[in-house]
Amino acid sequence: MSAVIRISKYEFDVKEILLLFFTFFLMENTFSWLVLPNSSIILMYEKVLSLVIFAFLLFKFRSLMLDEQVYLGLMFFVVIKLIFESMLDYGTIFQQLTLFTILFPVAFIVFIKAISRTLDLDVLEIVAQFYIVLYVVFMAVYGRDFSFSLEAVTMDDYGPFSGDSRIIHARSIFMLIIPLLWYFNQFLVKGKKTSLLLFVFCIIAIVIHQHRSVWASSLFGMGIYLFMALRNGIISIPKVTRISLVAIIVLGLTTFVISNISPGLIDFFGERFSEILDPAREDGTGKFRADQRRVYFPMVLEKPVFGLTFEGFEMKNPLVDWWPAKSGQHFHEGYMEMLFYHGFFGLLLKYFYLLYLAVYAFSKKLSEKAIILIAFSLAGLIFSFSYVLPLVFWGNVGLCLYYLSKCREDKYSENRAKRPINIDIQQHQKYLTD
Repeated sequence: MSAVIRISKYEFDVKEILLLFFTFFLMENTFSWLVLPNSSIILMYEKVLSLVIFAFLLFKFRSLMLDEQVYLGLMFFVVIKLIFESMLDYGTIFQQLTLFTILFPVAFIVFIKAISRTLDLDVLEIVAQFYIVLYVVFMAVYGRDFSFSLEAVTMDDYGPFSGDSRIIHARSIFMLIIPLLWYFNQFLVKGKKTSLLLFVFCIIAIVIHQHRSVWASSLFGMGIYLFMALRNGIISIPKVTRISLVAIIVLGLTTFVISNISPGLIDFFGERFSEILDPAREDGTGKFRADQRRVYFPMVLEKPVFGLTFEGFEMKNPLVDWWPAKSGQHFHEGYMEMLFYHGFFGLLLKYFYLLYLAVYAFSKKLSEKAIILIAFSLAGLIFSFSYVLPLVFWGNVGLCLYYLSKCREDKYSENRAKRPINIDIQQHQKYLTD
């Protein structure tokens, strides 16, 4: 009999805890840094694990669902193509493993969905709690130099850090959208004051770290959540109206108080927010992303289907000279990274399930957990304009697909239960007499 570990109100076997720890939670950069603060070792672990998971999925290929087999099969086709290309052009089996890890989220989605189905996991609440606790612990350990100044910080190993006084990188702050949506939903549906406080805590954390990409993604995710929640009857329009009015009043009072205590702070945040609407302006940080699109996209059009692959990875950086040679192009934008290295085929392959979830957002048969994770997943479409999405994000997409499949199963079971049972009375009586 295996030992059972209780976390919150959920029970897990030891093997389930270990599997989640090493293949899911450890993929979060701030958490892995707390466990082992060395980027080189963490990166090597992720690369080795990606190969192990990919091999495992190929070994279990027959046990996967048909759509998972097709999706993984397309990735396998790209990998085989890269192997032949590497052997013919460079004489090695795989010239740059980074090209595999860029594509690996395709397999990671399938892996998390498959193990969630096999183990019948229900971990969304734990994931939301995990990110709240992780943020508090990380800031308690490393956040003593936090300030609004955006002053640059020189470090030997930047790891999950932002490189300035914001402390945490946008890719990790982005993950706070999960507890943001979870506790917002809990407050709307159950009216828990604790959930409201945790929701406000997430808002404050997202705002003070000043990552405008996360601001935009959060607003988009909240909008998508409200649309789906209203469409599925989880909340009502009058309730949303009342809460919106209260929120506007609270926001107005908060703005009034802050403007009197620190008059320049409102203007400061207003200036920061304005760059979302004009990301390519000359004095903004979004200018570098615009320059990457301008320079690299014409190269993409030279090899639009499968991208520049190894050739593009090893070419000299046309914009800057401070990164080491043959270390890749260091893209900020997720879309441009996939287009450049893997072309339009790779881009569609990696982002296919996000497009699939965008279509499913119009469904009227969604559970609360599916709605929360769909809203979070679609927020990644906005975030990808600014940064490459972290690997753990794609794991949550796999978790979302699992909850979505449970919605379909529950609806099927409900329809079966409502279906009338037709019995031929004469045949039944004949059966009894015989």
